[in-house]
Amino acid sequence: MKYDLSAVEMLKLLGYDQPTDREWLEKIKLEKQISLPKTYIEFMELMADCPLLGTSNLWTGKMEHKTSAHIPCTFYDQLQEMIDDRKNRWSKRPSRYERSLYDLFQLPVEEWSQAVDNYLVIGSDYAGGMGEFGIRIEDLQKDDPPVYWHKDADSFSMWKLEHEQLSDFLLNVLIEALACVDYQSAEYELETKGWRYEEYFDLKKDDWVAGKSVLKKYGIDYSAIKKYKASSGKVFCCYDEDRNALFVGSTAEGEMSLSVINRNEAEHIFLDLDSLEYLFEEARLCIKDKERDDEISQYHLYTKTPKTKVSLSDYCQADKPPRKGEDGERICPVTAKKEPLYVLCSGADFMEVITGVLQKKPKAANEELLAAFNHYLQTGNLYIL
Repeated sequence: MKYDLSAVEMLKLLGYDQPTDREWLEKIKLEKQISLPKTYIEFMELMADCPLLGTSNLWTGKMEHKTSAHIPCTFYDQLQEMIDDRKNRWSKRPSRYERSLYDLFQLPVEEWSQAVDNYLVIGSDYAGGMGEFGIRIEDLQKDDPPVYWHKDADSFSMWKLEHEQLSDFLLNVLIEALACVDYQSAEYELETKGWRYEEYFDLKKDDWVAGKSVLKKYGIDYSAIKKYKASSGKVFCCYDEDRNALFVGSTAEGEMSLSVINRNEAEHIFLDLDSLEYLFEEARLCIKDKERDDEISQYHLYTKTPKTKVSLSDYCQADKPPRKGEDGERICPVTAKKEPLYVLCSGADFMEVITGVLQKKPKAANEELLAAFNHYLQTGNLYIL
């Protein structure tokens, strides 16, 4: 398990290894007469206009739900624009904010540095819209400069240190996007690249929650992971070299969620909630807890193709029984993607098979449950071990 990947290394693992567009990076340097940090260029060459970060705190050009492109600009440019909007209509009773703008208006731009530092603004708080992130102009010569945060409600001169290194800020942005804390943009984008998100679900708690014991189960050392700030709580990430999969998680209000970004063609790492194996595990809990006894038995089991023999990984869902159409035909439910489903058996028969096996062998493996269930599908016999 690797805990120290850089943002660029993570992007390349996910398949973003070719430059997208360097043109607007060069345009910024020419128009603003500034240099750009090496760390920023290496990252943005892969992410310019990329939907992966379309709802992140980093301006990458095209952003979701934004009518215009969001690209870096200087803080002085922003201040000048605000002054131009007001210079012919200054209020007679200006607020402290407007008074500060007016004081700048009285100074030549060359003397603004006496009142406020200039920054290259590279992003903003996408979810909350409360402020912006920037790099001091004099730090742009550095390969990996600090990143500062300016809250909109604060005075122009109040920029607070956010990350001592730009590389940490970029990693924070990327991990928060991958963790899908506020938006699913990264998940949708990665699906087009052949990746699959699997979210850990605790069957016993009937909730999407994880914990340190779950991390340990999947080979993750909680003490080794580095946690980054998110809009709510913290996020983390690590890479499983053996499985070629990224684990991403978030913590907030004492709870942890955990997902794994896995290749479509790879075996599921977490229990697949659309699989027959999941229904076996749910059946075990229903048998132990009488209050949950009818959670499966009142439904029917469905597959995407007609089957008389199934495997643990096969798609299998419990849903309401088929209904009769106007002409007496049997109408089955469909998947969320409107794919047709076919009856495998009734939930009551399924539960009777599983109960019969577990009564005789309480610790029977899922493979043994599968053998008994397939025997039932092929013979109709509910009571064969």
